[in-house]
Amino acid sequence: MTGLSTVGHGSACEKRTGKHDGGRVQSGWSGPGTVSGMALTIRQVVALPDLGLRVLTTGSDLSRVVRWVATSELSDPGPWLDGDELVLTTGMRLRDDPESCAAYAEAVMAAGAAALGFGVGLTFDAVPQALLDAGDRIGLPVIEVPIPTPFVAVSKAVSRALAAEEYEAVERSFGTQRSLIRAALREGGDDRVVSLLARHVDGFAVCIDAAGAVRSASPAAAGGRISEFSAELERLRPQGVLASSVIANAEEHVVIVPLGIKGAADGFLILGASSALQANDVAVMNLAVSLLSWGLVRDAGRGRAWHRLAIDVVRREGSSRVPMAELGLASLEHGAARIVLATLSGPSREPSVDRAGELAAAISALPSSIATTLDDDQVLAFIPEQVLARADTRQLLDGASRAVISGPVDLDDAAAIEASISRARHLAPAHRGVIRLDDPSTAGLAGLIDPGAARAWSQGYLRALLESGEGPELIVTLRAWLASHGQVDATGSSLGVHRHTVRHRLRRIEAL
Repeated sequence: MTGLSTVGHGSACEKRTGKHDGGRVQSGWSGPGTVSGMALTIRQVVALPDLGLRVLTTGSDLSRVVRWVATSELSDPGPWLDGDELVLTTGMRLRDDPESCAAYAEAVMAAGAAALGFGVGLTFDAVPQALLDAGDRIGLPVIEVPIPTPFVAVSKAVSRALAAEEYEAVERSFGTQRSLIRAALREGGDDRVVSLLARHVDGFAVCIDAAGAVRSASPAAAGGRISEFSAELERLRPQGVLASSVIANAEEHVVIVPLGIKGAADGFLILGASSALQANDVAVMNLAVSLLSWGLVRDAGRGRAWHRLAIDVVRREGSSRVPMAELGLASLEHGAARIVLATLSGPSREPSVDRAGELAAAISALPSSIATTLDDDQVLAFIPEQVLARADTRQLLDGASRAVISGPVDLDDAAAIEASISRARHLAPAHRGVIRLDDPSTAGLAGLIDPGAARAWSQGYLRALLESGEGPELIVTLRAWLASHGQVDATGSSLGVHRHTVRHRLRRIEAL
């Protein structure tokens, strides 16, 4: 049970209270009042099967969160802790006297550790009573780790539980996002979006217009709280869609986000929860902000707003989730379309964003075609094959600095859509003019890889890994290893585990 190691996921909560002016939420906003990573409570850790852990201190707060497991035999491990750890020790350097035990417990507590796990049967036959007394006095939970339980077993069990919890949170987030999209496409969708968002964070959500009138609130009584935030709303209003705010105290975290496409805010979303938002919660909120923004502007500019919304939904869910025929896009609904990513850059007296908007509008005026501008002044379009072959379409695309055209893509396959867009973004900077991904003379061999076939092959190849009981932990490790370009040490640092643990997991992945 000796050694030095750390395992876990995420990071300690950023404990800040105040206001934050940041980027647009749609761009992946994350500021004070948000927490990345998952955590277990001490109660959940002690309940993990086959470990035999026991809390020996009385009156311990078992709701304290554990984000990491750290093993240390140092007399003061504090400088090597980040906070929220379960610190494991056999007491190798601990003397069984009140002064030594109190100093050690206070050092662990001062470092922000969640609890102390004490391995018995090696240095000490039982946890020293002086250490339990010190833990009771300062509120540090002390947990007995029996000798049959190696510390590495505790680390692995906590790591697996954290990975499983993270996977569950991601799945829940995706489920809520799918529900939000379906709700937004129905009559009265804004009310449903607000209700789903409030339920997801187990709090309240209010959508107001630019004048401060409540459009939707969940629960309904939350609409009466607008006056509490009037001063902050007045501060944000002149800053348009480029400012957001977090107001946090011990009981509540409230996020205020502007709604709208650009320029002045068309309204605000006020979202409150009992604790800081997790990264997955922020992803759900980002989507809700986009959907509510489209709802606010659809009466003033129904065509462009709904084209943008339709493209966003098709990219997330596939064309079967969009009333394509009602939008005049029936030819895209049942056949393979071409995806076009056009870039408007280079010398021009006109702002590129205006030129991009004009190109998107011109493409959307073509039969059964739809286009929208992206944040980087690019135009993303879905165009039927027969329309793409027309002379007027070619003339429009020739006016762009570069236009990358995909091979045939089934618009009901969201993964294939994103793969085509990703390849287009990758190839675009190296070319000028019109490039076709299915033409090796312009796009090279990379443009010929079919995303659907590649995905089917990869799912079959990784099936054993995906279906393994170790799957969640191994998948997290594999992703981190790939993101670290195959560097074991960097992977270990990103996951908070020892490099030998990374190598062991990679061998398990290889075996599967």
